[in-house]
Amino acid sequence: MGKQREKACGADIHKNKIVATILSLVGTKNQAEFGTTLPELLRFKAWLNDNGCDVTAMESTGTYWIPIYSVLENSIEVIVANPYMIKHIPGKKTDLTDSEWLAELCLKDLIVPSRIFPKEDRVFRSLTRAREGLVKIRTQLKNRIHKDLSSSHIKLSSVVTDIFGKSGMHP
Repeated sequence: MGKQREKACGADIHKNKIVATILSLVGTKNQAEFGTTLPELLRFKAWLNDNGCDVTAMESTGTYWIPIYSVLENSIEVIVANPYMIKHIPGKKTDLTDSEWLAELCLKDLIVPSRIFPKEDRVFRSLTRAREGLVKIRTQLKNRIHKDLSSSHIKLSSVVTDIFGKSGMHP
């Protein structure tokens, strides 16, 4: 932190749109709005390249930042900021003023970036979290079956060690 940039983009991200502002040290301002579909994200990337902007700042709003990050990550520096750390001055807030505020903070290098894992690690984390969720659901279902059988006076657990094992599942 501490270095000023020549140009910076601030992107205010929503579920279905991106409002972006490019600011430069000489005072020029360029604003545009984009959708969040892949063709629109590619148009956003081309707009950044056409305007000579090599850094973009955005808030880590839910999961909306992830597709934008994945489209831009290999060609443009992307700074994902914690919304709490870049609070805006209270008052009339609009998407344009929010994107301009992000661009100004990015231009002056005042944003502490959030830690984003490398792509391979993100994929691995996603898979392990999905598996963890599925195992949790499986355990909940097994416990529910135990409870339902027990409350119906069917005491399989006293006869079979594991009702979901080979002998417990035998017809």
